[in-house]
Amino acid sequence: MCIIKKSDYRRIKELIIGYEAGSFPDRQTKKRILFLKEKLNKAKKVDDASLGLVDIVYLNSAVRFKNISTAEEKEYLFVYPKIECKELGRVSVLSNLGVALLGHKKGDTVEVKEFDRSKYSAQILKIQPTSELWIKRLEQYKE
Repeated sequence: MCIIKKSDYRRIKELIIGYEAGSFPDRQTKKRILFLKEKLNKAKKVDDASLGLVDIVYLNSAVRFKNISTAEEKEYLFVYPKIECKELGRVSVLSNLGVALLGHKKGDTVEVKEFDRSKYSAQILKIQPTSELWIKRLEQYKE
C-alpha cells in the first residue's frame, strides 16, 4: 500500500495540474504523470504529524535502495523537478524512480520502469527525512 503525507499529496497534485494545464514535453512524461496521478488517488493519505512517517518515502526524503538484480546500492534525495540534479544526488519525484518509490516503506521492493522499457526491482534500504529549510535553500540556489 502506498502512503502519502497530505502536504505531499497537495504539492504533487499541484505539479500534476501544472503539467496538465500546459503540454507534456514527451510521451514518457505524460505516462509518468498519469501513473503518478493514479497512484496518488489510490494512496492512503495521512496527516504530516502521524507517527511512523520516517520509514516512508516522501518528497524531500533521502532514500538508499538496492537494485536486486545487480546488488548495486544508490542513494538519492527526492525533490521537486526544478531542483533535480542526478549528478548531485537529487532526483525528481516525477522521475521513473521517484514515481516508483514514492509512498513505499523501508524494506519494500518495487518495480522501476526505465525509459528504454527495461525494468528492475529496487529494495528500499534506508529512508532519511530532510528539513524543509534545507530544501528551501537548495531551491534558492538553483534559481
